[in-house]
Amino acid sequence: MKKLILQLILIIIFQTSYAQLTSEEKLGAWYDIGGIHKVSKKTSVETYAQFWLYEVNNNFNFFLFKLGYNYNFNAKLKATIYLGYSDFDENINVSVPHTYEKRITEQISFKHKLIKLPLTHRVRIEHRFFRKSNSKSKVARLRYRLGTKFNLKNNLFANINNELLLTPKNNNTPENRFYAGLGFNISKSNNIQLGYMNRNTSNKENLHRIQVGIYFKTDLRKNKS
Repeated sequence: MKKLILQLILIIIFQTSYAQLTSEEKLGAWYDIGGIHKVSKKTSVETYAQFWLYEVNNNFNFFLFKLGYNYNFNAKLKATIYLGYSDFDENINVSVPHTYEKRITEQISFKHKLIKLPLTHRVRIEHRFFRKSNSKSKVARLRYRLGTKFNLKNNLFANINNELLLTPKNNNTPENRFYAGLGFNISKSNNIQLGYMNRNTSNKENLHRIQVGIYFKTDLRKNKS
């Protein structure tokens, strides 16, 4: 009997130690920092970095850095082109060779109001060039995001958006990302945000992520009049 109990304990320990986690089982996190640096009345340079973890403070998943150039046609319409670089670890359990990406993105964003609710439409076309240890590939991805950002009280505001992402070459099922968060304006040019991201991937994964962001603006114009 003692031998049987000991065997059962060893089996449980072994299975627990080697159980394969999935991305859906963990509450992960996305950490963002973004800056917009005005260089003229209609143009600005944008810097952005994003860091994903499979868990809140552990287990690297993804890193992205982007450099963008914005042109404001008017107060409502803006066009942007980005150059980006990213690093993927696609396995939550074991260390595998990473996937590296170079990315070119074209973006149009348009703002308007529906009655009194401010809305922003954002359309992106991404040209993605991947490199793995033994292969290279390229795909195009289409993205559309509808969002709103509105003041609540004093320096507090809400930010809600939903985005569809489609990669026709790989999968006809779009990815969906829903985000809802609260932000606090530290000043006219700086804010912090904390929110929740529900990500339904094209592979049918349902991921829950905390998102934390710091965003700031600078004015690099010599003559600001």
